[in-house]
Amino acid sequence: RVPKPVIEIEASDNPDFVYLICEYSETIIWKNSAGETLTGSPITPKGESITVKNKGNPENFYTCTLDNGASEETSDPVYERDLFD
Repeated sequence: RVPKPVIEIEASDNPDFVYLICEYSETIIWKNSAGETLTGSPITPKGESITVKNKGNPENFYTCTLDNGASEETSDPVYERDLFD
């Protein structure tokens, strides 16, 4: 069984953008609150990150799901209101 993933938040030089990181060896599926699947960028040595722009909607959220074919687990949502002041 895969573990429940935890999303790490990394600041960028631009206050309107942050990076969300899901650092696991399994297949990672990013989604937003609209249910759209987002394309992540591979990071070393394992995992993916996505760049999130402040869209001014505090209810927007992002999740990452781990899938190893036998099981899958989804992180708790990370809300835009918690990412930007």
